[in-house]
Amino acid sequence: MRAVGFLALAWASAASTTAAQRVDTLPPITVTVTRAERSLTRLPFAVTVVSKRDLAARPTLGLDEALAGVPGVFAANRYNFSLDQRLSIRGFGSRSAFAVRGIKILLDGIPQTLPDGQGQLTHVEIGAADRIEVLRGSASALYGNASGGVISIWTDARAPERSAGEVRIAAGTFDRGLDRTWTKWQGTGRFRVGSGGGGGATLTLSRLSYEGARDHSAADLRALGARLRLPLGTAWSLTALADLGDQPRADNPGALNLTELGMNRDTVPPLNVATRAGKDVLQGQAGATLRGKLASGDEATVTVFGLARDLENPQTFAYIRLNRAAYGTRAVITHRGGAVTAGIDIQRQRDDRANFGNAGGAPDTVRALDQLEHVTELGPFVQAVVGVAARSTLTAGLRYDRVSFDVRDRLVGDSSADLKYRNDSGRRVMAALSGSLGATLQAGAALTVYASAGSSFETPTTTELANRPDTAGGFNSGLSPQRAWTYEVGARGPSWEVAVYQADVRDALVGFEIPASPGRRFFRNAGSARHRGVELAAGAAPLPGLDFRVTWTYSDFRYRHYAFTAAGTTHVLDGRRLPGIPRHALRLALRARPASLRGTWVELETQHASRYAVDDTLSRETSPWWVTNLRAGSDGAHVAPFVAVQNLFNRKYVGSVVVNAAAGRYYEPAPGRNLLVGLTVDAGR
Repeated sequence: MRAVGFLALAWASAASTTAAQRVDTLPPITVTVTRAERSLTRLPFAVTVVSKRDLAARPTLGLDEALAGVPGVFAANRYNFSLDQRLSIRGFGSRSAFAVRGIKILLDGIPQTLPDGQGQLTHVEIGAADRIEVLRGSASALYGNASGGVISIWTDARAPERSAGEVRIAAGTFDRGLDRTWTKWQGTGRFRVGSGGGGGATLTLSRLSYEGARDHSAADLRALGARLRLPLGTAWSLTALADLGDQPRADNPGALNLTELGMNRDTVPPLNVATRAGKDVLQGQAGATLRGKLASGDEATVTVFGLARDLENPQTFAYIRLNRAAYGTRAVITHRGGAVTAGIDIQRQRDDRANFGNAGGAPDTVRALDQLEHVTELGPFVQAVVGVAARSTLTAGLRYDRVSFDVRDRLVGDSSADLKYRNDSGRRVMAALSGSLGATLQAGAALTVYASAGSSFETPTTTELANRPDTAGGFNSGLSPQRAWTYEVGARGPSWEVAVYQADVRDALVGFEIPASPGRRFFRNAGSARHRGVELAAGAAPLPGLDFRVTWTYSDFRYRHYAFTAAGTTHVLDGRRLPGIPRHALRLALRARPASLRGTWVELETQHASRYAVDDTLSRETSPWWVTNLRAGSDGAHVAPFVAVQNLFNRKYVGSVVVNAAAGRYYEPAPGRNLLVGLTVDAGR
């Protein structure tokens, strides 16, 4: 941190008065995360756009690399490819034990979040992203279930002027002896298609071979992505995509208790090794979007999509086998001028789930769970944007969501020993009417202020409903959806933004473990909670070729009313902090690109997280940490080498935690100092 501040001060003091007083005029930013293309100056929401440049000299292994500079977002990297990263926006999603909860994920407009609210990113190649739009705050009026925020990932949609190709190769190591390494290559081809050459196609291939920062944390991931964009006459266009992710190996090293963390951060709980905890997954998705203008001048968009997932998942408590299929459609009409947008989302999900005993990493013959689950989501919505004055805009949205869960228990009548023969089949319906209202005022050419209020609605996922502490089949009938209202005021300029918010949460979904089944997550509802926070991001260019950016997030999340009884003890948690999220998160980044060095750049980045609780009932916390990363590269005409030293000062810190873990196994350590080198070769420049 001192190095960042010293370098910034030295360079700024050398700047002339005219340079210090210069005001840069930036082109207007248009985003699509609000269901229609709108200027950022008209949005009463906190929205941040991450560009491809922000991923320079990074491994491109996970979303945390892209979201590090977005205020209000806490991306906790587990360094565990079997469980994914723990992503949260303003606290929503922090309970996730695996995959993504509470946040809607989109890829080129196709939802990656299933009808039950969980998102699986196995087939999403972060290295192919051209830009990422992040909407922070309640967005159920736009997207329905699991919308504490939205992350919309877009690949490059431009038709190339000529066929071109790009290859990116990166390699890294976690120790001095080069015993723990990883390599990743990614190849992209872009082609012109169509009789007039106005269309384009993109094909991306990638392969990650990862030996892991800890024992039993290796992973192998292959990804294929294809895009086809065709103009259909002068008014219509068609976009088709297909993505495939094959992950035949993703070992699960598990979390550590405090003693293990202090003795050997690379150690692995013996049970994880004995049961070969991890996963083997194949996931694919395809979709198509037809977009055009009607004779009335209105714009219409129709999207269809489907997903399939085949999972073999040995865990410490069971061997899980899951076959999933999901499909849906979205139809949207935007009135000319964008004043009114109306549409409907329809999604269907089918999970074929079976749990067996784990016999050394293989399923045994005894089925503990065997059921077929269906989820259907129906969500009509409407949004209106009205200009009430020359510089003022009023935005209102309304959406109705109906999510039905059906489960058919296939253990009824089973003759296997030690099984309950009752029929746990059943059906649950969860519905909500969500709304939002906001206003913006362009107080000046470089200042927009806004205020908004909105509600969110989040159902438990099928996995959360199926994991019952009583070990029975069917769905947990005592688990209710989480609901929240968020109130926000904010302001933004060409290179800065600030937001202050409060979210009142009812029936918060809280994850926990029990000693009888360590590693397995169960869920219950907390009475109510309150999330309060401040988000700040600002950038400055004191000299040509020098950029400085700061991001700060303050999070005060507390239970208001929450009590439960476990093992004969009643716990009253009114006023206690929610675990899993630091109160303060800070990022400082200084990037220099001297004109005299012809495309060479250097970036120094420091990140900080304050201590935070890891358990609802105990006063256990992580230690605060500071981590510094140094990156450098050169943007040549055809060849762009790069190098990075991550965790430059070899800090020992915890990258993520398992909230409310059994046996004190909360801590998921991050690696120490590690090196990354790479090269991008672009034949199209």
